[in-house]
Amino acid sequence: MQLTSLAMIPLDDWQFWVVSALAAAAIYAVLQPLLKPFLTRRKGSQSAAPCPGCPNSSTKPEAARAKHVDLTIGGKRVRR
Repeated sequence: MQLTSLAMIPLDDWQFWVVSALAAAAIYAVLQPLLKPFLTRRKGSQSAAPCPGCPNSSTKPEAARAKHVDLTIGGKRVRR
């Protein structure tokens, strides 16, 4: 008599359930960051704050300008 693979699963063994729960938690932990962009809904116009560089932004134009920093290239200061 040949047993099917489903009949060979040890459903009455506590170790089977512990390992199955750990495996399910590991799969969830791996897939959650990958699926998060697909599962979250975009709120559209209800977003907290638009980006400062957006043309529809209600912020002041001075705040939208990028900050400049001094760089040192070859021992000389260069402003970019």
